[in-house]
Amino acid sequence: MRTSNKPGARFSAAALSLVLVALAAASARAQDGMGQMSPAPTDKRKLTTIRSASADYHKTAKAVEVRYLNLPWGEATFGYIETGIDTRNGGYYAGRAWPIAHLRLAVPAVYGGKDLKPGDYAFVITPRNAKTNTDMTLALEWFKPAEEGGTFLKAGDVFVEVPTDAVVVTQKTIKFAKGGEPVNELQTWVGKKGKNIEIKFHYGDRTLTEKLKLK
Repeated sequence: MRTSNKPGARFSAAALSLVLVALAAASARAQDGMGQMSPAPTDKRKLTTIRSASADYHKTAKAVEVRYLNLPWGEATFGYIETGIDTRNGGYYAGRAWPIAHLRLAVPAVYGGKDLKPGDYAFVITPRNAKTNTDMTLALEWFKPAEEGGTFLKAGDVFVEVPTDAVVVTQKTIKFAKGGEPVNELQTWVGKKGKNIEIKFHYGDRTLTEKLKLK
């Protein structure tokens, strides 16, 4: 096949070549732009899962079990609860109760001077009230799960509410100890300590230890 030497043919070939070069350059720029795009930030709160820690007692397996969400540590957020001051979020974090764990007892126990029957309980933190100068409190509240073996905790929901049928068994003022080795999510330990069972909450560099006496 013979190539035409007419001016029109040469012009068409040159124009086509320029178009192809331009398209290739545009494609390269688009690919570079896609490579430089930052992925959308992940909300760690939605990735939380239900964890558990337990301790046996005599012949009873999981005599004490604590279920909890591995909440991501946020010092500023926890500061709102500790101080009762939260102007940034309209007082939301300092103005609501926080059920942090589900305690399930398979044997009778004593906690805070109160006799506890086997069953389900919620550990609930009420933030400090800066207006009334009332300290942060921890309550233990009895509730009945909606289904056998169920829990009020929900994976991915850090704003879960206190069970609607919860009844306060005991409540006291608390203060998390500072200076613990920092961790990036809530960790809970349950184990024997002498004749007692200890429940240790470790959140960021804060720790809180509660004791149960089993019968």
